[in-house]
Amino acid sequence: MRLNFNYAKESLPISLEEREKLAEIKERLEKKEAMLDWLDIGTCVSQETLIQIEELSKKIRSSCELFLVIGIGGSYLGSKAVIDGIRPYFSEEKPEILFAGYQLSASYLVHLLEYMKGKKVCVNMISKSGGTLEPSITYQKIYQYMKENFQDYQERVIITTSPHQGKLRDLAIQENLTILPIPEQIGGRYSVFTPVGLLPIAVSGIDIHQLLEGAKSERNCFDDSMQYALVRKHLEESGRVVEAITFYEEKLSSLASWIQQILAETQGKEGKGILPIINPNTTNLHSIGQYLQEGRPIVFETVIQVEKTEDIPLKEYKITMNELNHLVLNQVAIAHKQVALPSIIITLEELTPYEIGKLLYFFQLSAAIGGYLLEVNPFNQPGVEAYKQLVNQELLKSG
Repeated sequence: MRLNFNYAKESLPISLEEREKLAEIKERLEKKEAMLDWLDIGTCVSQETLIQIEELSKKIRSSCELFLVIGIGGSYLGSKAVIDGIRPYFSEEKPEILFAGYQLSASYLVHLLEYMKGKKVCVNMISKSGGTLEPSITYQKIYQYMKENFQDYQERVIITTSPHQGKLRDLAIQENLTILPIPEQIGGRYSVFTPVGLLPIAVSGIDIHQLLEGAKSERNCFDDSMQYALVRKHLEESGRVVEAITFYEEKLSSLASWIQQILAETQGKEGKGILPIINPNTTNLHSIGQYLQEGRPIVFETVIQVEKTEDIPLKEYKITMNELNHLVLNQVAIAHKQVALPSIIITLEELTPYEIGKLLYFFQLSAAIGGYLLEVNPFNQPGVEAYKQLVNQELLKSG
């Protein structure tokens, strides 16, 4: 993984004050205060739980056609990012993996229940508290379906939740369901390297050991994450308050959604933070690209590039399609630099579990550092709770 700040002129020398601040942040991270167990893979997932995940994934792969993951936010975005990034576009490999519980579309749930009929199904319900509205409603309907259609439903439903307490854990114990733990000191958006992300990824057939090794390799790469976090802070201070998470490989679409969550939910507090938007190219070059080139100067780009992919020769241009993709990416960065629109380019060698593990860890660390630089709590989400409280008040009235 390589970082290129050449198209972002705001990559300024670090001031003495900033160096002191970053030294304080690094020390704070190394002390592993509250909600920092994601820093080390050993506290993300124990060896015992890792073995359990591998055994469960083999059993699921051999006994089901459809694996349904129920969760919202960090409970599903991390695993979906890895699976979509690595699995072929048009895969017939079983089990098929679908995600639910991340919205309140009645039509989606009706169609999903219909689609499940006649298929061998396994379900993974993911919620630390067990009380989040959207996945809870979906799970109630799906679990009812499983009980009505499978005699061995208890072997087909896995609950990923708090290891010590909570309504969902209590129900799982009562129903004799398999339980996987979410470490208490890891929040949802930092949970991709815990059982939250690892079970669905393992069920997809992706090597979770390589994913974890990639994350481990970034453990001491504080300087790269620090530089990215600091450049973003400089850009925000200069009026660049919107960050386009840009990619030129469609397989990275779900990864961009995960990046959007971890940056926005970690740093968007107290009137501070940058708004991350998802920017698929070359599609958006024919729409949003116009605004980026000539609109208000409030945007900068973080571009995720994949160096090696499957390829097709283009004889008429005497290059390959992948080379053309890179050519367009670089020319767009040059065009943006000409109008002072900064671009940060992050290059992955290829889409492998190891490389994606590195990238995910890099963004986790960058998001936390950026939150500390803004002097906000990187691990809470009071704004998310606001709508939940209002919804619950209305539901209590109607109940």
